[in-house]
Amino acid sequence: MNNRKVKLYFPTAINNAPKSRNFSGLGALSSISATDLMKKQFADGLKFKGEWYDFLGEPDPSFLIIISSLPGHGKTLFCLKFANYLAQNFGRVIFFENEMDEIRTKRLFDFLGERPSPNLDFNFKADNPQAITRVLDSGRYQFCFVDSIQMSNFDDEHDLWELKKRYKMGFVGISFANGKGGTRGSIVKQHQGDVTIEFTKPGVAVTRKNRFGKVGEEFIVFE
Repeated sequence: MNNRKVKLYFPTAINNAPKSRNFSGLGALSSISATDLMKKQFADGLKFKGEWYDFLGEPDPSFLIIISSLPGHGKTLFCLKFANYLAQNFGRVIFFENEMDEIRTKRLFDFLGERPSPNLDFNFKADNPQAITRVLDSGRYQFCFVDSIQMSNFDDEHDLWELKKRYKMGFVGISFANGKGGTRGSIVKQHQGDVTIEFTKPGVAVTRKNRFGKVGEEFIVFE
């Protein structure tokens, strides 16, 4: 009888793999039939009108928009205008501003020539994800703007995607451009945004990706 021990071989990648992974809450084992999926009821898209409908379509109430541009191209001005539109028509907005102080933000509103909505709040002190989530935990807001992703100490766009899933609300993140027409971060993580907006030149925003409307639409912020 042969009592020789047999040595099992495992590839290095398997031997070095983590012993366990936590998939709790991911719904990895949940499935739904196509028939049941078609029976489900979902919230209608936001009924944007005018220039906002032409530019963005009708976004889901829980959306993620990533905006990138080089300095001075108008991304913050665009976001102030968009935040005010949401606050006037669709719900309460919190705008985390870590790029500018109160004086410069007020000057931008003066430049826009718009009256700020009472449903639009600013926070100039929450400069990290923990502080931002404490504000969001209040449940007061339906929309959140983060200016900027980097200055608020988020790792990348993926962090905002996780917040979108957690809070079921609309998020807009401003990201530094990488000098090549995109955001600083991996292409995979940029794809997690529902809409990607790029400023191709000062004052002109263009949709590069849009799950709710057309791609290549322009929005003139200033001329």
